[in-house]
Amino acid sequence: MRDRLAEIHRRLKERYGPVRNPHGSLGPMDNLVLTILSQNTNDVLRDRAFKNLKKLVSRWEEVLRLPDGRLEEAIRPAGLAEQKAGTIRRAVARVVSERGEADLSFLRGMDPEDAYRYLREIKGVGDKTASIVLLFSFGFPFFPVDTHIQRVTKRLGIAPPSHTPEKIRRDVEPHLKRGMHVPLHVNIIRLGRELCKPKNPLCSECPLKDLCDFGGGKK
Repeated sequence: MRDRLAEIHRRLKERYGPVRNPHGSLGPMDNLVLTILSQNTNDVLRDRAFKNLKKLVSRWEEVLRLPDGRLEEAIRPAGLAEQKAGTIRRAVARVVSERGEADLSFLRGMDPEDAYRYLREIKGVGDKTASIVLLFSFGFPFFPVDTHIQRVTKRLGIAPPSHTPEKIRRDVEPHLKRGMHVPLHVNIIRLGRELCKPKNPLCSECPLKDLCDFGGGKK
């Protein structure tokens, strides 16, 4: 699998060019809140909700003093407002109670798996959310799997049809060389959005067609 993933990485890099960390300008807590908002929505609505929320608070500790209605209304564009508001409150409350401020920078000094477990202990923070924060904020070797990556890896035959996103992540990570995690994550998502769509995928245009069980005719 290592050689195959390296070839996929090479081809996607050749097609899409260099990749920058899409969350590189955000602090870890900003990244966590943004990723919570991204669940089951698109980037445009996620960003709208995030901007609304940032207009209400200058520091994340202030979330704990916001009335429920104001918090939910601010993030409503991202959908599931009540659920996401609860997750954001729990995340901020836990960090503030333990660290005195809403700052996740301390995770940098932890073992990656311990940092992962810390985030997963927050109700509402799933595998993808924790992995995104740890990869994009700290450079830990995680490979977050969203719906696009799940679909593409299964079509490529990298992951069995029954695998969950977390199982795919844990299977793939040991085979990724240093420096591959961010660009491969970003580029597979781009491939999934542009070519390897859920319906009517554009297999004839795909740079991975000859590596793909699905595109190669093994549907």
